[in-house]
This record gives sequence, C-alpha cells and structure tokens, in this order.
Amino acid sequence: MTDVTFSHSLSLLWRYLRPRRGRLALLGGVILAGIGLQLLAPQVIRRFLDMAQAGAGSRALTHTAVLFFITVLAQKTLSLLGTYLGEDVGWQATNRLRVDLARHVLRLDMGFHKLHTPGELIERIDGDVGTLAESFSQLIVQVLGNGLLVLGILALQFREDWRFGLIGLAYAGATLLFLRAIQQPTVAIWSRVRQGYAELYGLLEERFNGTEDIRANGGEAYVLARTYPLMAGINAQRVKGSLFTGFTFSTSYLLFTLTWIATLGVAATRFLRAELSIGAVFLAVAYIALLESPLKYIRRQVETLQRAMASIGRIAALFQLQPRVREQPTAVLPRTAAAVAFSRVTFTYDDQPASATAGSPSPAEQPPGEQPPLSRPQAATLSTNGHAPVLHNLSFTLPAGRVLGILGRTGSGKTTLTRLLFRLYDVDAGAITLDGIDLRAVALADLRRHVGMVTQDVQLFAATVRDNLTLFRGYDADRPPIPDADILAALDTLGLADWLRTLPDGLDTRLAPGGQGLSAGEAQLLALARVFLRDPRLVILDEASSRLDPATERRLEQAIDRLLHGRTAIVIAHRLGTVQRADDILILENGRLAEHGPRAALAADPHSRFAQLLRTGLEEVLT
Repeated sequence: MTDVTFSHSLSLLWRYLRPRRGRLALLGGVILAGIGLQLLAPQVIRRFLDMAQAGAGSRALTHTAVLFFITVLAQKTLSLLGTYLGEDVGWQATNRLRVDLARHVLRLDMGFHKLHTPGELIERIDGDVGTLAESFSQLIVQVLGNGLLVLGILALQFREDWRFGLIGLAYAGATLLFLRAIQQPTVAIWSRVRQGYAELYGLLEERFNGTEDIRANGGEAYVLARTYPLMAGINAQRVKGSLFTGFTFSTSYLLFTLTWIATLGVAATRFLRAELSIGAVFLAVAYIALLESPLKYIRRQVETLQRAMASIGRIAALFQLQPRVREQPTAVLPRTAAAVAFSRVTFTYDDQPASATAGSPSPAEQPPGEQPPLSRPQAATLSTNGHAPVLHNLSFTLPAGRVLGILGRTGSGKTTLTRLLFRLYDVDAGAITLDGIDLRAVALADLRRHVGMVTQDVQLFAATVRDNLTLFRGYDADRPPIPDADILAALDTLGLADWLRTLPDGLDTRLAPGGQGLSAGEAQLLALARVFLRDPRLVILDEASSRLDPATERRLEQAIDRLLHGRTAIVIAHRLGTVQRADDILILENGRLAEHGPRAALAADPHSRFAQLLRTGLEEVLT
C-alpha cells in the first residue's frame, strides 16, 4: 500500500471538492455563522446570570431568555443546513471519484485484470470509496468547523482570563498531539482490514461464479475452509482497531476530566476571592464544556479519517498503476480493407502491472530487423521476465480483402495473436501493422473501431437489447447513438427479426445478466450483429460458430459471407470445417509458424500439413 500522509488526504479531498466551490463557499458561510452563534450563547447566559444577581427586572430577564432561545434555534438550524450541504458536496465528490477510479481500472492492461478478481476490484472501487464518503461529507463540517470553534473558544477564554486560556490551550494541544501520535498505527490496521475484505470478496465472487461445479463435486467444505481464515484475519485486525479506538476515547476523556478539575479549581478560588462574578464562573465552565464538544467530534472524525486514509492509500496505489499499452497516436487508419502484417513478432505474457514510474515500450522500439531470430527452441525458452514466450519470431502477411484461417492446438498462440491485433497487449519485439501503419502509432479508440471480433464466449449485459448491440453508444458525446433503422437492418440480415418481434418491448427489452434465457445461437447472432453495426475493416472470428447447432450455423453462413465481403478477416478455429471460406491458411505450433500459404495450394500439396489434416480428418490434433 502507498504510504499516505494527512496532506495526501487533503490533496485528494480538494481535487474532488474543487468543482463544488460555490456550494463550499455557502457551506463555509454557514459554518462561520454557526460558530459565531455557538460562541454567543454562553455570553447570553452569562449576561442573564449577572443581571439576575444584580436584581434586574423580569422584563429584561425575559428579553435575555428570548435572545438565548433565538440564538440556539438559529444555531441548530444552521447546523442542520451545514449537515445537508456537507452531505451533498461529499457524495457528489465521492461519486466523481468512483467514476474516475472505474474508468482508470477499465483502462489498465488485461494482465492486471488477470491478477485481480472482479470481487476485489468492486471492493477497491466501491468499498474503499464508500469509506471515504463520510470523510468527504463530514470532514469540512466536523473538523474544519469544530477546529474554528476551538480557536474561537480559546480566544474568548484568553480575553476573559489568561489562566482559563492556558488551561484550554493545554487541553486542546495535548488532545491534538495524542491524536497525531496514534494516527499511523491505526491507519496501518484499518488498511489491513480493507485489504482483507478485498480478498474475501474476491474469493466469494470467484466461488459463487463456480457454484454449479463446486456443488457437483462436493467442494463446499473447501470453500468454507478458505473463507474462515480470511474472516478470522479480518476479525483480528478489527479487534486491534477497536482497541485503539477505545484507548483513544479513554485518553481523551481523561484529559477532559483533568481540564475540568483545573478549571473548577481556578474558578472557585477566584470566585471566593470575589474576583469573578457568578456569570464569569459559568462562562469559564461553559467554555470548557463547549471546548470538549468540538474536540470530541474532531477525535471521532480523525478515527474515521484514519480508516479513510487506509482506503486513500489503496486508491492512490491503484491510481499509480499505469497501462503498459501506451497511446502515442501519430497516424490515422484509412477506411479501406486492411492489409495485416506481423513482422518478427515475439510476445510473452507478463501479468505484473506497471507502476506510475515504470516505463513502457515506445512505439518507436528497435526495428524488427535488429531483433535476433529465435530459430532454436532453447533460445526462446524464457524471456527476460522469466516467462515462456507465447509467440516466437512470428512473421506473415495478409493482403487486404482476403480471409486467413488460423489453425493450431490449444496454447499454440491463436487467441494471443488476436489480442495483439486489438492491442490488449503490446509485442515484446517486432511489429504489427495495418496497411503499413504500426499499431502503436494509432489511437486505441481508432484501432478498435476498425477491428471487430466475435468470440465463442459472448458477453451480454443486464441492459436493453439496443444497449447490448451498440455497447451503450449514445451515452457520451464521443460515441453518438446508432439509429434504430440500422440496428433493425442488421438483425434482419442475421435472421433475428422474427426473434425480436417475440420480445415484449422490442429493442427496449432488458436482457438478464449474462444473457440468461438466450440460447447459445441467439447470443452468437447478437455478437455478429454488434460487428455488423461497427462496420470494421478487419473482422476476427474466434470460434464464432463452434457452439451452434447445425441449423443455426447454416443460418449464419449467408450473414457471415455478407459481413466478410470487402473486408479482411481472420478466422481462428479448432475445426477444419470452420476455415472452408478462408483464402489462406496459417498453422501455429508452440507459438511458431508451422505452415502458411493459399488454402487451395496447401490443399493440393500432398506434403503440406493442411492437406494431411484434410485427408485424415484428425481434428483432434488441433485441440
């Protein structure tokens, strides 16, 4: 966890409160007015007591009592208004923080997401930020307001009698020094609590997703055995945190008791000497009691802030992580069909995310020609980061408008190749180009507008059919909405028009999370419709029809042919039948190019691997 100081906390606080400057100014005015009324109330009572002791009439006493009532009523009204404004400003700020943190996490590399479960990330984004919500909403009202109140009380105490001022100053100083001393160990404890919750939620999310397999194989006891230690660790840290909280309360109360005794002693002595009036004695005692209240609130808020600082440290650490895939756009892709070229590409999965200070490969890395070939197996057994390369010195070209079928065993690098085309990762060496333009010189948004993919595992969201097809276009200015007419045309092309008419609200029908209730064929057809609507230059079909029944697969053939017309395409398959529409064939073996050429020529060559596969029909060699 990143070490966090109070200044870090204030910096983060101000960053997200700055857009609400108007409300903050109003809140500041309300706080100052409330402080003034709080300081005025004891003065009114002092005047009442001195007037009563001097034998003032009932009319004057009544007026003073009414003034006290109005003062207290106005102070409570301002306190309520200040609480409302503080909550409004605080939650507006934390909601902006949630959005920024979620956006940052979505931009991090796939390697980061492979290391962290969705449950853990939800806890980091919502749980940690939720811990900050109270600090954002109450820090100004309680800490700043009560801090100003303490200064006002001390000033009035010194004005009345320097002895009372010194007693109050000693009490306030000792309390604040004690709170500062206990801050760091408390922050460390609550940081471990937040991390424990993140690990627990990550474990539960993972296990709940696998409920069917866990129950089918009798794994409930194992899940509980993993859960109990995490819960026990959280409980142990919470107990430590509670002990620190109790110690803080007891010490603060002891300091207040000593201050109260000292104040009563000085006030009683001076009253007996006739140096103070009964009103002045009350004022001294009242200001000490009033001084205890803001310090108590400050103590409570500091305890909350200590929990919050643990969350701030985790949030800061998350913000410091930077994607390894950096954007330095210097070129724009044309709208014509794309020619694809891999030039001596070597790639290794390195799932450690980059820190804010870590460098990342530049788009102007060393030219591919300077990278030594990895022709021998032992030359590429391990990369510099200790992981085995997935792709080794891979080179091939795919002319524009042609369809490339890629075959290979599981783990041969087929899916990795598509991830590199999307720039979900950057190559370790070599270059990938579209129409001669290095992918690293293209803005990610521009690149992904030009490349469309249909995978076997289709992700559908708990949203309308329209939003699932357009992936929420129209919710921001950079992604204008797609007209319904275009959506309906795509669905009609794919044979989904009849299915759409069966839905109660048409395009506005909400789908269940994960597309529950849809068949695998319907989900695949929706995924194809997404690609239709994007109109990409390069289409990647990664096992796009491997889960479909023959009837549904036949229904897709015409739609896929129309989609691929005039476009470059890469078809990744485990089955020979899937690549029958391919113009060229590429076979991968252990991340290396085993065979590449026109499909017709390879099929006619009896010595080619592709021809041998066609003769034997041994599709299992591809899986």
